[in-house]
Amino acid sequence: MLDRYFYTFHNPAGNHFVRGQARFPDVMTVDVPLRGLPAWAVGYAMETAIWHVVLKNGDLQVIEVAPDGAARTLAYESGWFNGAQPPLVGVSMIEGAYVLRSDDSVSPLTHPIPVNDFEVLYINREGDLVLGREEGLVARLPVMAGPDARLVMNRRGQVALYANAADQRYAHGIMGDDLEAATLLVLDVRESEIRLLARVDLPGEDVYEGIAPFWADIDGDGLEDLVATVSNGSLGARLRAYLWDGAGMRQEVDGPPIGTGHRWRHQLSAGPFAPDGEIEIAAMRTPHIGGALEFFRLSGGALIRTAALPGYTTHLIGSTNLDQTAAGDFNGDGRPEVLVMDPARQSVLAVQRTEAGAEEIWRLEADAEILSNFAPVELLEDRLALAVGTRDGRLRVWLPR
Repeated sequence: MLDRYFYTFHNPAGNHFVRGQARFPDVMTVDVPLRGLPAWAVGYAMETAIWHVVLKNGDLQVIEVAPDGAARTLAYESGWFNGAQPPLVGVSMIEGAYVLRSDDSVSPLTHPIPVNDFEVLYINREGDLVLGREEGLVARLPVMAGPDARLVMNRRGQVALYANAADQRYAHGIMGDDLEAATLLVLDVRESEIRLLARVDLPGEDVYEGIAPFWADIDGDGLEDLVATVSNGSLGARLRAYLWDGAGMRQEVDGPPIGTGHRWRHQLSAGPFAPDGEIEIAAMRTPHIGGALEFFRLSGGALIRTAALPGYTTHLIGSTNLDQTAAGDFNGDGRPEVLVMDPARQSVLAVQRTEAGAEEIWRLEADAEILSNFAPVELLEDRLALAVGTRDGRLRVWLPR
């Protein structure tokens, strides 16, 4: 695609892993006043860093922060969204930046994604998957997606989503409703047609407890695989990975279940977290009740837990915001950290894998409850900045010095 796009979960794949390096916690702190309570933030950078902040009333505030910390509001649009819909920001070398705004046919809890230079995929209010162009609808596939379902895309342009959402299997309600999906779909768009590549239907009471899987290469074969959270009322949540060969599922591997119903795992990211640089998956076990950050590695036919560190969270119960996390080399030591929150959701904490397990290596205070997703930005020269929106109406920005 000619334009670049920026998401609340940092990349089209849904893996909360960012490129670049910084020197956190040795950063400059900048507070920018907002004109309401923040819901979402998405940033990008050219000569300066720019964040598009969606307020809880649906207004849009665009903020620019210069390398020296000087900040200003570039634009303010009232009622840009119908409620606090997650934004998708596009950047064109010709037309500049824009926020993709959908019409009333699109579910207000999700957003379209571009699949090529002319077409987008989205979930409509009836739960159908729709392929559209500027001039109108091109194709539609009834999938019974949940209203908060997000579409995630790998480097090949293949799209994964959860479908067949209902409240008849396992009602936990941690994301604001009792709808949970029972089907995982992988598809692509060719010649203006939606083509199904793979389908997985869960048996019994199992559901996909989340709004989307994410793509990440966890077996090192160069192809992105799918990571999901599967739950039921007897055993609670477990991580599952579907190893993908580019055209279909070649293997299904599970991690251990929590062992009790109504206990959730929040899948976060995958990257070279292990001390030896091997790929591991980060997840937050029970983020609402004494959360513990866990790491899992693919070993044989299973996901084996390699480390855990208690005392953190990544989610507010009842919220559709599953993006209060990030991962990357924020301290510039050549190894990535996973960013999470303290239980009061007022601090950003960085956890790194060690030979002995995992440890917290730095923290930054937001000085108020964090409401928005984590919004990192890759600046010029591959440096990283980070922003969060807070309950007292600020965008707190941490910039490299």
